[in-house]
Amino acid sequence: MDYPHKELITRLLTDTCEICGATGDVQVHHIRALANLAHAGWPPSDWTRVMLDRRRKTVVACDACHDRIHAAQAARSFTS
Repeated sequence: MDYPHKELITRLLTDTCEICGATGDVQVHHIRALANLAHAGWPPSDWTRVMLDRRRKTVVACDACHDRIHAAQAARSFTS
């Protein structure tokens, strides 16, 4: 039996941030649709580029990168 989330679990088990390469304490950032990244600004940020290049709605991120993603999203919500 093949599990659809096996690839994500494998990425999490590497315990490595897919944005900066830091190890330890990683978590998953998820978006609803890749099309939502079109609103993220241009040129794309490092985290949007990772998601677009891999065609994944998830990115495994360390605490610092994950906080930076959410800080950028909060700033956009005030300027949109």
